[in-house]
Amino acid sequence: MGFNTIMLSPVMERAEDDYLGYDVTDYGALAQSYGSPEDFKKVIDEAHELDLKVVVDMPAVATDDYTALEAPEFNEIQTDYYADIDREIIDLNNADNQDTYRAMVQNFIDSYDVDGISMFINQDGLNAEEFLPEDIDTYGILSTEGLTAEGFDTIATEEFRADLAQTYGGINQELPEFPEDEQMIMADHWFSERFTYHAAEQNMFPGTRVQQLGNYLYAYQGPSAMTYGTEVAFNGSSYPEIHPQMDFRSDKEVIEYLESIAVVYRNHAIMQAPESETETILNEDGHYVVKYYTDDVDYILNVNNTAETESITFEQSAEEEGKVYSGMLIGDMIRPHDGEYIAVLDREETELYSVIEEAGFNNGYLYSALLVFGLFAIFIWVAARSRKYKAQRELEKNNK
Repeated sequence: MGFNTIMLSPVMERAEDDYLGYDVTDYGALAQSYGSPEDFKKVIDEAHELDLKVVVDMPAVATDDYTALEAPEFNEIQTDYYADIDREIIDLNNADNQDTYRAMVQNFIDSYDVDGISMFINQDGLNAEEFLPEDIDTYGILSTEGLTAEGFDTIATEEFRADLAQTYGGINQELPEFPEDEQMIMADHWFSERFTYHAAEQNMFPGTRVQQLGNYLYAYQGPSAMTYGTEVAFNGSSYPEIHPQMDFRSDKEVIEYLESIAVVYRNHAIMQAPESETETILNEDGHYVVKYYTDDVDYILNVNNTAETESITFEQSAEEEGKVYSGMLIGDMIRPHDGEYIAVLDREETELYSVIEEAGFNNGYLYSALLVFGLFAIFIWVAARSRKYKAQRELEKNNK
């Protein structure tokens, strides 16, 4: 489905009745459910053989080695969860805590050769460079609005996540603009309501919602993440209903759709290149159009997240003389008429156009087709003449 990184929930030894992994009892040991350290290393090695990176979420639960934070910033789901496990959070602005935590993370990285560390941030003003090792990919997830953090390679904000989940969970709402700061985007995570909860609340088909969301995530130039269960249409808005048992019964149509569009976006990865620029052409009530300017060809992302068929007219520029808009997700081909391209898209669909030279007729193919049909016509004529001649001979023979 186009993913290149696996982001695992915590793997440290935890309390027996904790299924999520944040009720850590020993940062230096692997949870027994993952088998032995050798088993876990084998999983990581096999992921690397498939060109997949492995990122592990790192808890910040205060064990005896740490001083606890007095007033952590929790959302409602985190509040319920941490009250249930009766645990506190590490004060990561404390210098002693920072040294101990950095050494623990470094030891974990050295032991298992993971590619990155993610963590939920529950304290304002943190700087990851003060408590995480260097030379490792770091992902920070702000699970409440208003929090700030720095020093991570990329950060996911709650404001954007909530907006994306709400607007793509339904239709006819202005979609959030692609961020320009390359923050990580996602529609849900382990401490949020499930994305498809919004679709269920509006009596919409979750599969279509996931397909629309998938295009948005894949077309974004920065990092994006999809939580397991989103493509399965897991539902729920509170703890523990947001974490049902994982039965892997994914919708086949959704999986096949994500697989097919992933190939398109992967083959046109230049769209995500840092030097490629984007321009928002339209963003109105669920109709979102973005143009990508690259060193190769230009692209146009046309998102119709509305309840109606939508059209948009593009004025043909001088650079587009002799070019067509070639649709790669649905297959639309738009040729200019009187200096305009008119794109029409059905409800709840997304198309990605490449602006390319019109190929014109394939003369070799045309000549071959004419030759085949010509030979077939001659064969039919010869067969008919042969049958007529044979019938005439039979008739003459019978008359004698």
